[in-house]
Amino acid sequence: MTETTADVQTIVRRLGLLEEQLQELQSLLSSHVARGPAGAATEHPYITRVDSILGGEPIIKGTRTPVRAVAEHWKFGDAPEEIGRKLPHLHLAQIFAALSYYDDHRDEIEGYIALNRVPVDD
Repeated sequence: MTETTADVQTIVRRLGLLEEQLQELQSLLSSHVARGPAGAATEHPYITRVDSILGGEPIIKGTRTPVRAVAEHWKFGDAPEEIGRKLPHLHLAQIFAALSYYDDHRDEIEGYIALNRVPVDD
């Protein structure tokens, strides 16, 4: 075997090993992205739960804004665009995702709203 043939075989073998390692890394990354770094995945792409933020209450990813905050604005009659003006750190897609989550999990979010209701002094 010539030196060139040996070099090509070594390169092919190493490429095969690198491909296996790359597939392992992609698999790890996919599972990490699906869960979120420290959160639990939901079926809504912009919504997550992080145990250390609001005790695991559903929040908008990348923020500390609970879904209930968006739902409350909606219940008070604010259109999504108005919610975006009142909560300017949120994109419209995040607002719609929160409203979608609220619609799919109304009882859960209503429970969080009730728990966080501030009593009004008479």
